[in-house]
Amino acid sequence: MNNMKWQNSWQGCFIRKPILLWITTILCIAASQGWTSSLEKRTLETIEIEGISINTPLEMIGEILQARDYTKINESLYTKQEYADKGRSTISRVEVDDNPAFRQITYYRGMSGGRNKSPTARDAPIPDSDIDMAQQLYHSVCMNISDELQNARGCDPLTPATIKFGRAQWIQIDDHFSAILTASDTHATIGIRFSRD
Repeated sequence: MNNMKWQNSWQGCFIRKPILLWITTILCIAASQGWTSSLEKRTLETIEIEGISINTPLEMIGEILQARDYTKINESLYTKQEYADKGRSTISRVEVDDNPAFRQITYYRGMSGGRNKSPTARDAPIPDSDIDMAQQLYHSVCMNISDELQNARGCDPLTPATIKFGRAQWIQIDDHFSAILTASDTHATIGIRFSRD
């Protein structure tokens, strides 16, 4: 009789252990993916685009941008113009769209004017003013993820002359966040959108 109980408990152990191992594996995978998504979300919430992030209170945005020499055009648009070489100007603008459905911060930089329309050097580095925010957004969207996800997000190799993902289109990062990034010497578009739904 004791032998029978021992045999049943031994067989139960062989059945229970694989089931427990399988459940533990599933829970670990789910937890690690949730942790990565949560970490990515926290990073996207705090990335600053010209000193403002998705978490910046609306009433502080104008003050922060004006401290960076932006001029307020209307409630959602700020611009600035700086002299560049060869009689050209760098024009930057920040658009902040805050409504019940989403909050979006988008930065644009381009060149204009000048008598000499000759192109700039092909591999000229991204200006210092843009490099940090471009690299931070690129790292949060394209680093420490699978090759498959990098391909899906259109993550181009990082170089001193270009930082981009998404093939110049907005890409969905998770249920709430979208982003756009293309930066070079002559132009940049850097943006983060948080959907409240």
